[in-house]
Amino acid sequence: MQSAWRAAIDLVGSMQALNQRGQQVVGHMIGDAVFTEWQHYPENDARDDKNASQYFYHAHPGQQRPFAEHGHFHLFVHAEKLGMRPTTTRYSPAPAHIIAVSMDAQGLPCGFFVVNRWVTKGPWLSLAHCKQALQHFKLSSRKADKDINTFLRALVQLYYPRIVALLEQRDKIMANLCEERDRRSVFADTEIEVLCYLPIDLMADIATLENRQSA
Repeated sequence: MQSAWRAAIDLVGSMQALNQRGQQVVGHMIGDAVFTEWQHYPENDARDDKNASQYFYHAHPGQQRPFAEHGHFHLFVHAEKLGMRPTTTRYSPAPAHIIAVSMDAQGLPCGFFVVNRWVTKGPWLSLAHCKQALQHFKLSSRKADKDINTFLRALVQLYYPRIVALLEQRDKIMANLCEERDRRSVFADTEIEVLCYLPIDLMADIATLENRQSA
């Protein structure tokens, strides 16, 4: 309860700091550039090698999503640097996807979702490693914008139990898909993109936390 409350305070604080600069999360990520679908914002992703964490924001054509969003953040960790995967010359290192965060045009998070392996092409983390990655994910203020970094880390902390439940759902869905098919063929199936989705109502969830704090 207290960890969620602290995360909510950090989250709201980061959004208020952006608001004081006349900005919000999505608008700040795009900046003065003409918004282009599929383009990464920032252009080469936000990366922090020391913390083995990485993210970017982008959008797909609207008809490709079964849920409404302006775009989404993809959050990653580098599995080799965190000891989740051995370093080998057999493959080129790629970041491991943890979770995607759907955003609306007003700069508010509206959901989380998990994608199939072919989408980001990095290693597929076990549930245990996903939990470790969620707890570890962070970028220092010198790597990309301090308020965006705080926003994403606090959001993950606030919704940690529900994100873990979504990842558990991911594993159940994947197990069902692999009952009659080879796991590698499922991972490579471009007809299977979003495995599961969790809508959220941030303002309502924060109001619930406030009520519990004051009770």
